[in-house]
Amino acid sequence: GKERSQELSRLMAERFKPDMMISAGFAGGASEDATPGDVFLCDRLVAVDGSPFLWGKEEAFESSSVEMVQRFRQAILGDRSGYQVGSCITVPKFVSNRSMKEWLGNTFNVKLIDMESYWVSEVAASFRIPFLTVRAVLDPVDQSVPRFIGETVDKGMAVRTLRSVAHLATNPTDAPQLIRLSRQVSVARAALTQFLDKIVAARTISDRR
Repeated sequence: GKERSQELSRLMAERFKPDMMISAGFAGGASEDATPGDVFLCDRLVAVDGSPFLWGKEEAFESSSVEMVQRFRQAILGDRSGYQVGSCITVPKFVSNRSMKEWLGNTFNVKLIDMESYWVSEVAASFRIPFLTVRAVLDPVDQSVPRFIGETVDKGMAVRTLRSVAHLATNPTDAPQLIRLSRQVSVARAALTQFLDKIVAARTISDRR
């Protein structure tokens, strides 16, 4: 959420004084061209806060990373394939149902949904640290997922397993859906890891020149 992501980002900026900050993780799809395992560089960040009833264009926060993404692509990634460029909306609560994902995508013209990118970008800007958002799609826009997934996807295997078992005990018909999600987590994690490895390798080579 907002407070935790800003607190951790501020701590990292103060303690390590990085020359660049990257917010990397999973995101939900908000458009049909965002499929599981797709990696995005976000060139526009939008955020809404508070109750979903207050999520409107007039109340939204917005920042542009177009110039930063362009510079990064030219200097580090070049013309390599394996990623897309798109916009992302940061929301305070995990969005689990298809209809809300579609509404967010259409209303705010975004491809992705996450819960922290915009707020991390604010901290980076306050420290004048270049910032980039990298997201791998976990669940596509047309897929509704159990709400507990949002609370466990970044936690350890033991926590995810316990939550899954508890959920299946009361919702046994969701077993195929959880199996599908497990595969999507593996695909998204592998794609994100591979892309971040490319960034590290490219920056290492660039720094040696």
